[in-house]
Amino acid sequence: MAEVTYDDRSFLLNGERVWLVGGSMHYFRIAAEQWEDRLLKAKRAGLNCISTTVAWNVHEPREGEWDFEDNRDIAAFVRKAHDVGLYVILRPGPYIGADWDLGGLPGWLLAKSGISLRTANATFMHYFDKFFSQALSRLSDLDISVGGNIILVQNENEYTLTAKPDRENYLDFITQLIRRAGFTVPVISSNLFTDPVPEGVIDCVSTAEAAPAKLKHLQQRQHDAPLMVTEFRSGGVDFWSGDHQACAPATAARRAMEIVGCGAMLNYSMFHGGTNFGFYGSRLALRHESYQTTSYDADAPIAEGGGLTEKYYLTRLVNLTANHMGPWLAQAALPEEPTASLNNATDVETLTGPHGNWVSVSNHGRDDVERVEVVLPTGTTLDVALATLGAAVVPWELELPDGQILDYSTLVPLGFFGPEGKRLLVLRGPAGETGEVSLDGKVARLTVPTDDAPRIEPVGPISVVLVHNDLAMRTWPIDDESIIFGPDYVGSTDEELIHSAKAKQYYVLSLEDGKLSTRKVKADTTKRPPAPRLDKWERIHICPEPVNDALEWKKLDRPRDVDRIGCHYGYTWYRLDIPQERARKRNLLLPECGDRAMLYLNGEPIGIWGKGPDATREPMAASFKKGENALVALVDNLGRYSTGPYMDEPKGLYGHIWDAKALRTSRFKVKSAESFPKRIIPRTLSHVTAELDDLPLVSAELSIPLTKPQPVHMTWTDIPHHMAVFVNDRPIGFYPKLASNWGDLTLGAGLKKGRNTLQILAWGEPDSDVFENFRFYNLLEPVSADGPWHARPWTMPGEVDSAREPIKNKPCWYATTFQYTPTTVPLFVSIGVARKGQIFLNGHNLGRFWEVGPQPAYYLPEAWLEEGENELQLFEEQGNWPQRCKLEYRPLGPYRE
Repeated sequence: MAEVTYDDRSFLLNGERVWLVGGSMHYFRIAAEQWEDRLLKAKRAGLNCISTTVAWNVHEPREGEWDFEDNRDIAAFVRKAHDVGLYVILRPGPYIGADWDLGGLPGWLLAKSGISLRTANATFMHYFDKFFSQALSRLSDLDISVGGNIILVQNENEYTLTAKPDRENYLDFITQLIRRAGFTVPVISSNLFTDPVPEGVIDCVSTAEAAPAKLKHLQQRQHDAPLMVTEFRSGGVDFWSGDHQACAPATAARRAMEIVGCGAMLNYSMFHGGTNFGFYGSRLALRHESYQTTSYDADAPIAEGGGLTEKYYLTRLVNLTANHMGPWLAQAALPEEPTASLNNATDVETLTGPHGNWVSVSNHGRDDVERVEVVLPTGTTLDVALATLGAAVVPWELELPDGQILDYSTLVPLGFFGPEGKRLLVLRGPAGETGEVSLDGKVARLTVPTDDAPRIEPVGPISVVLVHNDLAMRTWPIDDESIIFGPDYVGSTDEELIHSAKAKQYYVLSLEDGKLSTRKVKADTTKRPPAPRLDKWERIHICPEPVNDALEWKKLDRPRDVDRIGCHYGYTWYRLDIPQERARKRNLLLPECGDRAMLYLNGEPIGIWGKGPDATREPMAASFKKGENALVALVDNLGRYSTGPYMDEPKGLYGHIWDAKALRTSRFKVKSAESFPKRIIPRTLSHVTAELDDLPLVSAELSIPLTKPQPVHMTWTDIPHHMAVFVNDRPIGFYPKLASNWGDLTLGAGLKKGRNTLQILAWGEPDSDVFENFRFYNLLEPVSADGPWHARPWTMPGEVDSAREPIKNKPCWYATTFQYTPTTVPLFVSIGVARKGQIFLNGHNLGRFWEVGPQPAYYLPEAWLEEGENELQLFEEQGNWPQRCKLEYRPLGPYRE
């Protein structure tokens, strides 16, 4: 029976040190048939571990309807990782974050009376206890203690709610459920240094940069556990109409090396992102309209379609060292003070241990620093090149398995390989670099070859294999059998090789006898077929909801959000029958609508309300006729927050539609303020009170004149400050800054006839024009108050209809076919003039498309393609004909050429 323990340096498996080099990969964002490919690529990248979250809403999209099939079979994914030879870090939540809708929580929870998410609330605990019973029961027999490969389990994720009165009870209950399910491995957390740390849990770091400082802080907080970065964010996440988010490959690799150089294990987030299939992309807490794209490429080392990026190869230089030198890294730790020094660089870290030491150096992004002089405690000065990554680790007095001492090497080790008596030390450096290797006090000066042939040099009883940095990126250790030099990729066997177009030969080094052989590259006579051509598009369905009175609608007693209707994701149809005594014009405002609605009055389009550059949040003119009027709305839930205090925001049309007009107000009068009433801060956010006390406070006031008491709706965007709102000295609410501050608020109670005073408290030092970002609207009359409400789910079309009515601005479905010949190169579709909607491939909901960018093309997973004929269907919100669509092969995903 295996046992995982730990000390202040590493984890131990049955007493043997384990050094984890991991990457995040979410099974539900990848077609199941492609799991093995992505996992093997991760292993070939030098990883020995995969981290995955367990998305509750994927497995229970509707209450009591459990789904663990296909790409939702989490146990099959973990077993596949075991077959490939990877440990697994399991992150079951119940909240996972992961840039996933509602952080992985199912939307139907929001319809439960009295529920409070991410707390020890009895209702919430009841439901996630049932989820854990379903999910963890399928996984506990994969605990490493009983022969599986799950080596760690994470408790929740980034739980920063320090003011929750039941924080400890909630987190402790999660640990209890993990243990009750049968897991014996260590439980970890990553709560951004918030206190208290759950009892018996190892705290870890989540960061994109500045890892060394955070790791040292963690070491001071937690003396008896190893250091680990469980979320090293090495890329970026895109949102509609934003810029593509990326991190330069060399920068990501340098930061990864800095983590290793601090004596910390690391896990890339993400190593492969995948796709936000269906409607599961989340709303990001970045700005007021940051809804996630369908692609979750995430600028990861493995691209969305499985291609190997520049970042893949550069991070391999870090991963191979961390993995194959793991036994020596795992026994070392940061001392209180560095024992080595630098003559001419920006930073140095030292790791010391009973079996050897390390020096880590980095230029921290200063490209002008290309070399450093490292001074060891012995007085020896080493000249170390930082080429390629801008960072390096230098071994110092390492005890090798056969008893030798590696005094130092100015070249970076990729790994120590081979059986006893036939040891091989693989070192890398710039082409033509002459480095020094000292073994048992004897110094050898070795020159790195400039060509793609590795050079073997005897140094005492061991053989040193020298490769230049570019070849090191294409150096492939294959289990304990061989090392292959030169191919762009090695598959599941040493016969499955991918070479560059100009490659003529490659090299194989046997670990059994230490012999290096040259192999010729077999000519690849297969030619990639040209990208398939789409057949002519046909309109197959016109959505009848805007015009058809005979459809079946569910009657509502009042405005209801989508979760109370049971339409938890994507689109929902609403219908209001509004009687009018006379024909009249209205200006419609939807203050309680999330996130976006296409409005039709008596079958004619009014416009698009809500979020997105093609929508408006100003009153929309509408001409009502005398008698009955049918107002129909197609409401699009663009995604719930995946983190932050507003995760429970309602979606759909959950309040009345108003006749409204813009309200002109006076300008804000801004002055300094001395204090604020602490009662304005909700108990759940009281942890920010200390921060507020340390910030300057500004009061901004304006007058709202009303001829009679009536509601006023206010909106604000791009306010980079915490703020609180008061009306006539009555506190309305506190609104914390996320990346910025944005929101909507309807002022009702507290308003009176005559002059009303609106006060905004803002913490910090606001620019003079910040208060120009507020808008106000008089809500004159709820036009939807008298008519009945109805709702109807949005569904795929059944039989193809033959309607030939005018389709301008009405939602339509289109279909086309294409012929496909299987290939390993990922296929994408770019959408031409169609503006917004959903893409389906052979019945699979691939996700949303939207002309606003930044995503230019959409992935068609090979697993869902059929040899021969395939069908694409497009739902287009405004009926635009999908002209100029095309299929194209994009090996490196939607963004990279």
